[in-house]
Amino acid sequence: MIVDVLIAGAGGAGYPAAFRLDKAGLKVVMADPKGELGGNCLYQGCVPSKTLRELAHLYVRAKKLLGFNETISFEKAQDHKDFVQETRFKQHKQELAESSVEFYKGEVEIIDNHHAVIKDEKGDVQVEYKYLILATGSEPFKPKFPGSEYCITSDDLYKYKTSIRKLPKEMVIIGGGYIALETASIMNALGTKVHVLVRSDRVLRGLDSRLVSSLLSMLDKNIDIRFNSPVIEVQKIGDKDEYKVIYSEKSEKKEISADLVMLATGRRPVYPKGTEKLGLAIGKTGIMVDETIVTSVKNIYAPGDVNGRSMFFHSAVRQSLVSAHNILAGTPIDYMDFQSVPISVFTIPSIAYVGILPEEAKRRGIDIIEASYPLSKDSRAQMYDEAEGEVRLFFERGSLRIIGGWIIGIDAPTMINEIGTAVANGLTARQMANYADQHPMSNESISYAARSIF
Repeated sequence: MIVDVLIAGAGGAGYPAAFRLDKAGLKVVMADPKGELGGNCLYQGCVPSKTLRELAHLYVRAKKLLGFNETISFEKAQDHKDFVQETRFKQHKQELAESSVEFYKGEVEIIDNHHAVIKDEKGDVQVEYKYLILATGSEPFKPKFPGSEYCITSDDLYKYKTSIRKLPKEMVIIGGGYIALETASIMNALGTKVHVLVRSDRVLRGLDSRLVSSLLSMLDKNIDIRFNSPVIEVQKIGDKDEYKVIYSEKSEKKEISADLVMLATGRRPVYPKGTEKLGLAIGKTGIMVDETIVTSVKNIYAPGDVNGRSMFFHSAVRQSLVSAHNILAGTPIDYMDFQSVPISVFTIPSIAYVGILPEEAKRRGIDIIEASYPLSKDSRAQMYDEAEGEVRLFFERGSLRIIGGWIIGIDAPTMINEIGTAVANGLTARQMANYADQHPMSNESISYAARSIF
């Protein structure tokens, strides 16, 4: 089969490009071993985890505001998660049916930079292509230590039709990144006693320390976070789901009993078999690309998690479209703005941020002016009795153009998009201050924050 574009992977880095290229008249073939569009995000990542997070948040609010004291059914919560996934699977199938994209359930094996084999369940399909889009995403990193085989990952907890449908009484999460903290918040809210073992002295490494400190001060104190506590071993007790987690704290061995142990120790890129034949430049985080998303081999693009530069679904979608536009033009006409990708940590409460934050601004020698507004004054936060937190904006001194911002508290993942749009378009403090954000919505806090410096 001779095609214009072969796409390995059908997640956020794959299918947006497939549909855009197909619409422009190119012959596109796409393959994914899951046999579904949506990738890890839909099958076992952001969509199912955030579905459970929203249910958990509803539960917390009902208990706090209405005195609701019933026990939530974790099985029903998982059923609803599955329903949401099924709904989106059907939606994507319809989109695929309305296109001319040829889709295979199978893995792509690379032969060279113009030939590959799709290992379809019905047999091998030989493909000759002009362009290749590597959109194979990432997978959980699983460190090896005694008993690590007894640990699940977030993929196991959130995947479609997961077998984990009974709420654990006690759970240990190993890791200190956003997946660890989000899962800790979800399971704690639903009634599990959660312990988080962090190898180092902080969580969310690489993020502005002031933002991290604010989040930790607002998390439910029932979540047990233990720093400088590397895991030594996990032991299985008997035939039931009972485990003993042995870890080190101040050079002493300690242990925690749990009925579920989860690894949340980061993710790493997944490369198709034969990728080494392409001669691609590969760095510490993944396949090296520039802002046009092209690799060191000019007919090969690598959007999304596989390049490791911005491992989020919404970023992958934009990178996918950048790849498609540059393939169509045959020359760079579109560029990825990695700096303006909004990022959220979906804990309860949540945080979100975008652009350049104070510690990075200091490293770059950028003099900034900070503008803030406390959510204790926000009407929507008061409605939910969630008045902790703030909106904080960072402007370049002199030009007063916004370079970054963060939100701590209610509606943070929603509001950050407005700030991200402002960062991407270089809006000034005056322009943001003059915008009439809708009342009574928490977005009002953004324009109020901008007004605080005038």
